[in-house]
Amino acid sequence: MAKLNVLPVERRPHLAEHIVHALSDEIEAGRLRPGDRLPTELFLSENFGVSRNVVREAIATLRARGLVTSRQGLGAFVAAAQPSAEPLQPISAQLLEGDDTIRNMFEVRAALEGQAAALAALHMTPRKLKPIQEAVERMRFEGAPTAATVNADLEFHRAVAAASGNDYLVALIRTVLEPMRPLIASNFARHGPMFGHIPHDARAEHEAVVRALAERDAPLARRLMGEHIVAAAARFGYEITLY
Repeated sequence: MAKLNVLPVERRPHLAEHIVHALSDEIEAGRLRPGDRLPTELFLSENFGVSRNVVREAIATLRARGLVTSRQGLGAFVAAAQPSAEPLQPISAQLLEGDDTIRNMFEVRAALEGQAAALAALHMTPRKLKPIQEAVERMRFEGAPTAATVNADLEFHRAVAAASGNDYLVALIRTVLEPMRPLIASNFARHGPMFGHIPHDARAEHEAVVRALAERDAPLARRLMGEHIVAAAARFGYEITLY
């Protein structure tokens, strides 16, 4: 066979990510405010000059990042703003121990998020890695952790799910993550030598997952994410097993 004249082609920016950045900028600037309904898929596709599938992908990414929510039959809406510097307040200790519902949630997370991390590693690109790294960086704090620390923790998990490229995993992980927000906040708010290190430990485990994702090591990413969920459960007083 004759040698083919095949040359690398220049990769153009990802269309869906361009829409994500544009809408994120509108939200950050306040031109789209919490509770506002996003323009229709048709409007966005025509104005951005892309297909409606690209618009759907962008909206799914915004949902995974917690910036928009969807209401069945009504469309997508800008999510309520999360307070960034609000001090964390402990909640009832009953929520931190003895609840099988919470144990079950951790077991589901270990299964779903391990798979999401493996798929994310397989499909990893610098564009997908950036929001994951940024979420980990936002977990750094001085003084005491705040609501922003919790938001960054959850955003890390949502960003990994989004990087998997599987919208079903994104939706399922988001469903099981959001109810855990007050629990994570309460755990981060605990002080003293036994508990004060919890947010830092969580960030260190996230950083290990990021390294595996950057190396596109799917088995390692799966294992590290699973071990992180097991460790997180242990910090709430639950022992779960990673299979």
